[in-house]
Amino acid sequence: MKRLFVLIAVAATVAACSESEGLETASVFTVTGYSSVETGTRTSFGTPDAEKIPYKWTSGDYIWLGNNKSKSISSDCTLAQFQFDGGTAVVGTGHVFYNMTGTNKTAKVLATQTADGNLGNDGDFGYAMLDEFNSFYLSHKTSYVWFNTTTRSDGMPKLASITMTAAEGLSIAGERVFDFQNGEWETSVVDGSNSITLNFAEEFALQSSYDGVMAAMVCLPAEVSGTDLTVTYTFADGSTYTEKKTPSKDFTTGSTIRISTEIVKEDLVKEPTYELRVLTFEDEDAKFEPYSLDYVDDADKKIIKTWSDLIDDPEYGGPLCYGDYMSCEYTWYDEGNTELTHTFPYNFGCYCFWGGGHAISNYASTDYVNFGTYENQLRVYGEEGAGGHNGSPNFCMHFGYKDNTPYNGTEYLPAISFADGEARIIDHMYVNNSAYAINCYMNGNGLTANIGEEDWVKILATGYDADGNETGTAEFYLANGPDNIITEWTKWDLSGLGKVVSVEFNLTGSSDNGYGFSQPAYFAYDDVAVRFEK
Repeated sequence: MKRLFVLIAVAATVAACSESEGLETASVFTVTGYSSVETGTRTSFGTPDAEKIPYKWTSGDYIWLGNNKSKSISSDCTLAQFQFDGGTAVVGTGHVFYNMTGTNKTAKVLATQTADGNLGNDGDFGYAMLDEFNSFYLSHKTSYVWFNTTTRSDGMPKLASITMTAAEGLSIAGERVFDFQNGEWETSVVDGSNSITLNFAEEFALQSSYDGVMAAMVCLPAEVSGTDLTVTYTFADGSTYTEKKTPSKDFTTGSTIRISTEIVKEDLVKEPTYELRVLTFEDEDAKFEPYSLDYVDDADKKIIKTWSDLIDDPEYGGPLCYGDYMSCEYTWYDEGNTELTHTFPYNFGCYCFWGGGHAISNYASTDYVNFGTYENQLRVYGEEGAGGHNGSPNFCMHFGYKDNTPYNGTEYLPAISFADGEARIIDHMYVNNSAYAINCYMNGNGLTANIGEEDWVKILATGYDADGNETGTAEFYLANGPDNIITEWTKWDLSGLGKVVSVEFNLTGSSDNGYGFSQPAYFAYDDVAVRFEK
C-alpha cells in the first residue's frame, strides 16, 4: 500500500472497532480508507522517528472486502474511496484486506522488491473491519526495515540495491496466511526466503542526511532479535559494502526496525569480474596429462607426470636441461588450469638451458657463498626444502638475457604463453633472487664486479598479442644498490601488460665487464596468477 512519503507522516495503524451489518446491495458499493489516526487532519507530516514509517494511499492501490477485489484508485491521497461492483457478493462482510501481491488474507512478501516508494507492490499487508460508516483504518500486519543510508564522500557511485539476509531458517519473505479471526499469522510459510533484495528503480545518489525515509523494505514477522542480519549495499559500478546488524527486537506486525549506516567511498569493495587461477608448480596442483621428453635417454626420467618430474639433477649439466645438447626441447604446460606453457627457446643452434629457459626447481639455500656458483644455477635464496613462495618446495628458475652488444648471441628470449592462444591478463607473479645472483651482487666473481651504490639489475617483461604486437612492459628491480637486494618472495604486478598471448622476460642492469651485461641472468618466480573472465 502505501507510498513512502519523502516528507514523513505518522503511521496509520489503528483498526476500526466495529463491523458493518446489513450492507445494502447497490450498483456501486464504496468504502473509505483513512491513512491517519486523526480523522479531521487525516495525515500530519513531520519528522520521522525510529518506530514508524508514514504512508499515503497510492495510485493503483486496491483492497479486498472479503474475497472481493475493489477497483484501483487513480491518484495519491490520504483518504481513499474504494469502489466495488454491487451485488450479493459484498453484502454482509466487513473484513478488509490490503494486499496487492496475494489474495485477500494471504500475504506474499517478495524476495525481490523495488524501492519505488510503493510498498504495496512488494507485499505490504494490512487488515481492518468496516465501521458503521463503511470506513476503516488499516492495521499493518507485515514488518518493515527503514534504511537511513548516508555518505560524506565526494564521487560516491550511485546505489543500485540493498540485500538483507537473516539467519538460515528464518523466513522474512514468502507467502503466509493471516488468521484474521484470531489476529495472528499462521505458522507455515510457502516459498520462504531468508533474504530480500531491494532494487532501486533508478540508481540512487546517497546524501549526507535525509529529512525523510530513504528506502524501506517489507518483511514477514520473524524472530530476528539477537541474531545477525547481513546487509549488503551494491553500487552501480559493481562495488559493495557489507555490514552485520544485530537487532534488539523481532520483526513484529506493524513494527519498524531502523538501520542507519554511513558509507564512505574508501570502504567500498569492488568485486572482480574474473577468477584467479594460479600456477603453483606443486605436484598436488598438476592437472596436465603425462607426456614424454623424447630426447632423454633415461627411461625413468623421460616421462613427465608431475611438476617434480621436471626438476633436473644435477642442477648444471643434467639430462633434462641439457640432454644431447641439440634437441632438448624441455617443455611444460599447466594444462587445465592457467593454460600457461613454456619451451626452452632455440638459441646457439640448440634448445639447451645455456641458451635460456624456465626450468622447474626445488633447490634452495640461504648460504649463497658456498652455493652461489653456476653449478648451483637452479637454487633460489631460501630455506632448503621450502624455497618456493609461502614455503612450498617448487618454483621456476629463469635464465637468459639479451643486450645490444655483439658478444651476446641470444636470438630468442625465454617466454611464457597461453597454449590455447587465448589472450588473458596475467595478474601477478612472485619473484625472488637466485643464490648464484646474490653471491655475485654481494661478492662478484671472475666475470663481474659486485653491486655498487649506483648499480642495479632488473627484469623487463614485455607482453604480446596474437599478432605479435607489444601490449605493454613491466619492470622489477632485483637489486638497486647493495642495500636493496631482493632476498624474499615479492609480488610483481603484471596486470599493466593488458591481455596477452605471451610474455617475454629479459634481464638487464648497470654491470658491464666490457662484454655487456655481466651479472648472472637468473631470477626465480612462483605462483603466477591469471585472470579468467567469469
